[in-house]
Amino acid sequence: MKGKGLLFITAFMSFNLMSADYFIDRAIIGIGAYSSGDFSVLFINVDGDKRSMASCATTERFAISSTAANYKEMVTLAMTAYAAKDKHVELIVSDTCNHWGNSQDVLGIKVGEITWSL
Repeated sequence: MKGKGLLFITAFMSFNLMSADYFIDRAIIGIGAYSSGDFSVLFINVDGDKRSMASCATTERFAISSTAANYKEMVTLAMTAYAAKDKHVELIVSDTCNHWGNSQDVLGIKVGEITWSL
């Protein structure tokens, strides 16, 4: 399982953990993909309390853009967690909706029991 560690490291290296918000111990309950011009967006819906989401996230969902350096890794982890019905998903998000105007931007995702610090 050495490849999973590399996948995890790649999935979070492109953002600053200090400026992120977290949604911890969630299950992905819905997932969808959309293509718009030159980029794609993966939308994620999670269970649990969503009151702390950014005010711009009027749909109460999260977005991962194909313009993100770690897009493929995040999509792989999200799809795997959804298929496995894993209840230990953690989303690291910004307070923006730049990937899609009504969905909060995902910066990183982790699945299972692993810490973010290196």
